[in-house]
Amino acid sequence: MRLTIRIQMRLSVLALAALLLSAGASAQAVLKAGAARLDITPTTDEMAAPFKTVADHVYVRVLVLDDGTQRVVIAIADAPTIAAKVAADLAQRIASTAHVPAENVLLGSTHTHNTMRVDGSGMGSSLPGSTKYLDHVVNATMSALDQALKNMQPARAGYGVGSAALIANRNQWNESEHRWIEGIDRTGTQPIDRRLGVLKVESMDGRPIAFLLNYGMEPVVAMAMQGQISGDVPGAASRYVEDRYNGNAVAIFTIGSTGSPLYRAHPGQPGGGPDPRALISAMGTILGEEALATANDIKTSSTGVHLGAAHQALECPGKTTTPLNLGNQCSNAPGAMTPACIFKDQDAPPVMLNMGLMRIGDLALVEADANVAPQLWLKLAAQSPVTNTALVALTYGPLHYAIDDASYPLNTYEATASTAKQGCIEKGFLDGELEMLRKTR
Repeated sequence: MRLTIRIQMRLSVLALAALLLSAGASAQAVLKAGAARLDITPTTDEMAAPFKTVADHVYVRVLVLDDGTQRVVIAIADAPTIAAKVAADLAQRIASTAHVPAENVLLGSTHTHNTMRVDGSGMGSSLPGSTKYLDHVVNATMSALDQALKNMQPARAGYGVGSAALIANRNQWNESEHRWIEGIDRTGTQPIDRRLGVLKVESMDGRPIAFLLNYGMEPVVAMAMQGQISGDVPGAASRYVEDRYNGNAVAIFTIGSTGSPLYRAHPGQPGGGPDPRALISAMGTILGEEALATANDIKTSSTGVHLGAAHQALECPGKTTTPLNLGNQCSNAPGAMTPACIFKDQDAPPVMLNMGLMRIGDLALVEADANVAPQLWLKLAAQSPVTNTALVALTYGPLHYAIDDASYPLNTYEATASTAKQGCIEKGFLDGELEMLRKTR
């Protein structure tokens, strides 16, 4: 009897020692990271109208991080969007290959409006998709993931925040029509987030492995380059950073709470308007330089960079609004050729918003498969218990726009484009993301 008790006590002591050693090892586990970039520019036989030529190449970029206990994957494509079913299937494939839960995969796009959608259907949008191009992007993403996993090495990481005054709120008050119109708010009275977030990941001897950039610009500058493939400003900024390191580092651009570019080229402007290539290069250079300057001041660490992730889905009553609050859809101006802007809502089936959260040390990446308007995003940022909180708009999902309740009666463009009824999104988004922020601390 005594022998049995001694054996049990000894086993308990050994188990406790093992547990303490394991906890200590976990706390001191060295971060590992790997990254890769692959070209996903449509080939000649993959291009669909209106695209005919290539202004600049587009890519998919992948970053894998592992803290010894958890692993996360970030994959971002230079694309307008990834169809919902395609995104779900691809995220699951990434999760299976990387041996992580699906919520540990952040899969998104840069939302550039000048290349093909990652969608097997060519219908339903001015930006086409195709089965061939879908296969191209999926295969490239999986190949980039394989490369990133093979490139895994001990690493250090840290986060910093810069700023760039290149965007404004997209809601502009039109006095003559007495309504909000989609445009550029140059008064500075409407909320906007001009912060440029930078996650720096480097090798133990200080060589850059990857940069994660986060900025809230809607990439529509290249829309003036009709028929040409382009990664727009996000693509230019990523390439600028990558070129600084001769292609030995991967710069992943993620889209935050979107604002309108302050400088845009429109067909038909007086004198022909500005050259969109010059605008893209200039803004890409500014964002790239600000990212590099911010990165220079970031202190990195190889230990204590704990990883985590969570996911929630929010269902809201659906609606459709007609007309959309766009200049080519309606106008209250005298003699206008379009209908008056009298907005009407109709009931529609319930709509889902997929929300997520990814923790990388002291950085919290808030995820949503919709464009989150600045008014709503800044409310979450102000309430977040995590100092470094950034928003990543994954794809243009079925909800389209997540907005605050106060914006609905204003019939802003986002309010008319959102497919969720008033009274659901603001509370559901804030409550859901704040719950995940607290649980993953």
